[in-house]
This record gives sequence, C-alpha cells and structure tokens, in this order.
Amino acid sequence: LIGPSGSGKSSLLASIAGRLKPSCGACHCSLKAATIYQDLRLVERASAIENVLHGSLGRLGASESVFGFSKEDRARASELLESVGLSHRTEVVVEDLSGGERQRVAIARALMQDPGLLLADEPVASLDQDKAVLIMELLGRIASEHGITVVSVLHDISLAQRYADRAIKIVGGRVAGEDSCLQSPTGLRVVGDQETHAFEELSGNYFSQYEADQELPSPSPVRNSTQPYLFTLALVMVAYWCFNSLSLETADTLEAIKGAVEFSKNLIPSSTSELQRIPWGSLFLSLIETLQIALLGTLGGIAIALPSSALAARSAGSPSLIRFAVRFLMNTVRTIPSIIWALLFVAAVGLGPLAGVLSLIAYSVGYLGKFFYEGFELVDPGAPDALQEIGASRLQRFRHAVWPAAIPGILTSSLFVFEYNIRAASILGIVDAGGIGFYLKQYMDYRFFPAVTAGLLMMLVVVLVCDFASCWLRKTLIKSRH
Repeated sequence: LIGPSGSGKSSLLASIAGRLKPSCGACHCSLKAATIYQDLRLVERASAIENVLHGSLGRLGASESVFGFSKEDRARASELLESVGLSHRTEVVVEDLSGGERQRVAIARALMQDPGLLLADEPVASLDQDKAVLIMELLGRIASEHGITVVSVLHDISLAQRYADRAIKIVGGRVAGEDSCLQSPTGLRVVGDQETHAFEELSGNYFSQYEADQELPSPSPVRNSTQPYLFTLALVMVAYWCFNSLSLETADTLEAIKGAVEFSKNLIPSSTSELQRIPWGSLFLSLIETLQIALLGTLGGIAIALPSSALAARSAGSPSLIRFAVRFLMNTVRTIPSIIWALLFVAAVGLGPLAGVLSLIAYSVGYLGKFFYEGFELVDPGAPDALQEIGASRLQRFRHAVWPAAIPGILTSSLFVFEYNIRAASILGIVDAGGIGFYLKQYMDYRFFPAVTAGLLMMLVVVLVCDFASCWLRKTLIKSRH
C-alpha cells in the first residue's frame, strides 16, 4: 500500500485487522490476520522470547499463561526467533535490543499467531536503508516459506518496486489511478482505476480515519501577565492573616529562638562522663527493633496493596463499582495518620511492636495502593492493545504487558514508603508501639538530652544508609529484567 500520509493506508490495515470499522461498505477477511505495528508495541521489559510467546495468548486460557508457557510453545518461539536470526538474543530484554532486532521480534510474535495474513504497517519506517532491505527480504522469505500473504504499508517507492508483487495506491481514502513511477521490470502491478472493483470488495472503497471526527483543539488563551503577581500577593495576605490569627508576635518569636538556642546547647554532652552514661546498647537494640517494624509494616502493606490496586486500576479491566469501592477504601485509610493508627492498635492489641507493625501496614496500604494503581494506569497502552488484538484476556494483558512495565514504579514506590516507615516507626514508640521512640521520649522526660542526641544521630545514619541503598537498588534492579 502506497500513498501520501493521511491517505488511509494504516486505516485500511486496521479495517482488515478488525480494529477499525469502515465508514461505509464492508471489510471481509477470511484469513487469520496478525499485525506488525509501526511502533511495534512490544513489552520492553520482557525478553525477546517472552514477547514472541505473547503471540500464543489468543489460543490459551488465562490460567495456562499467567504462571508460564508450555514447553511446546517455548520451543516454537525459539524456532521463530532462530528463523529471524535472533537465536542468540532470546533472553535479552527488548529495551536492550537494537531497532532492527526489535523489528524482528515483532515479526516473530506475529508468526507465533499462525496467521494466514501478515499486516505490516510501515515496518521499515524507523530503520536505515541497509536494515530496511534486510527486513523486507525477511518478510519476503517468510511469505514464501510459510505461504503467508503480506500486506505492507511502504513509503519507499524503491522498496515497493523491489519486493512487492502488487501495489495499491491510495489517495484521500480512495484507490487512485495507476502511477507510472511504480512500473518496474520485475513485474510489479499497480492496481488503479482499471481494477478498482477488486479493491472495493475488500474495503468498500472508503476508510474512516482515526481522527476524522475529532475537532482540532482550540488555541490556548493568552495568559494574563499580572496573574503571577496577584497570586503572590494573595499568598502574602493569607500568610499575614495566619500570623495574626495565631498571635505570633515578634517578641514571642525572638524569645522562642533564644529558648531553642539554649535547648540545643543541652543536647551536646558537656563531659566525658556524660557521654559514657549514654545507653548505647539499648539505643542500638531499639533501633534494630524500629527497622524490623518498618520492614514488616512495608512488606505487609505491599502484600495487601498489590492485589487491591490491581482491582482499582482501569487498565486491569475491573468493573467500575469495584474500582470505586477499592479507591474509596484506600482514600479512607490514607486520611488517618500513622500515629493515630498506632493509638488505635495499642488499644486493640496492647502495647508493643505488634501495634506498631499493624499501624504501619494500615498506613502503607493507603499510599502504596494509590501509587500502584496510578502506576498501572500510566503504562503505555500500546502493548496491552496489541495483546488484546491477538486475543489475550484482561488478566493475560495485565500479567504480560501491564505488570512488567509497572515494575519500576512499584519498586520505587515501595522503597519510598519503606524510607518513610523508618521515620514513622521511630515516632510510634511515643505511644508505646515499639521502636526507638519509646526511649527518646523517656530520655526527654528525664531531661537526659545527650542520649536523645545519640538516638537521633543513630537514626540519621540509618536514614542515610537506606537512602544510599535505595538509590543503588533503583539503578540495578529497575534496569534488570524484573
């Protein structure tokens, strides 16, 4: 298929594949069609062989593919990758492949569907001339070896002359007249006005465009240059009103600053004997307990938030009523601060670390759930849409396309909440929910401020180590396959 941009070539392919309904006439295709998309729509965080295996989802039940593919399917996928010259790259993540290699993975995925018709939408548009020739030769060889009809959109006339058996020129959604520039000694035939009837049987002669019925966006209004100044003035007025309402007079503020300076002096040990009196062992053990509470609270929150957020995400295809109910519950949980959750669980299960762990689980679920379902919904819909056309169910699309793409966001959100929970766990001890906060409050009551300083410094070291570890994990794990 050749013709200018916007003439309807991709719309014709979409009509043949069943993704687009012609605006008039009908499109009938008796062969099983598989599409090679212009943007490929591969799952970039999955390996080459996993992407090829996605081509089998349409004939598998949800339970057959969620936990893995059969040995027969894997053997078939390996054969297809070998046939396109990628036998040495089967386990390489797609995002680490070159453009030409990704193109070949997309071809192998289409062949995994056992099609009788292969639809290639500008399969060489993003490749240089040498790689474009290799891909077109590969498509020609596949068509010959497998007995498959290939319908391809091309902009390069020389490639059409070299590889096509038949060319159809489309202009403005119609079959145009024969173009003499497409004549070649290789026997390429251009279907024009003389054979329009054959084309009409396939297409109805008209094709709706993806954006034909959409109105162009209206131009953005010119922003008033005085708006930033008015907004700043409004903020200053609100701040002044708050200052007066809270009776924060200047004299009181200065006295507060002087008191803070005197207090900070007491935080520093005044002698060696005072430094030796600090209970380093008790502080260290309570710090370990704080980390344990934070870790268990985060893991428990992840265990509950992951399945809940899948139900709350639109990309998972859950009914709207379930999505609303789960999101409402997460919002409700998130409005209660962790210290209040600790008070509630201390009253429910008694004093100690268990109350701290349960309070952080409850608090983490609210935030992690929101982070997770927003991450699921931000996944590029290209790959899930491609699997839907293959015939994959909602669960299969979520498992094989949405989940791999959302892993970096899930990991980042989990690390962030863990870092927060370390700080939160240090506060929960104030209400006797375990952790170092219990000792910090006790030393404050006894005005043993150097011990408070020691505890805070130990917390600072832990926070810095966790921050370094989380940065390292982001750089290593997020780039890895899972």
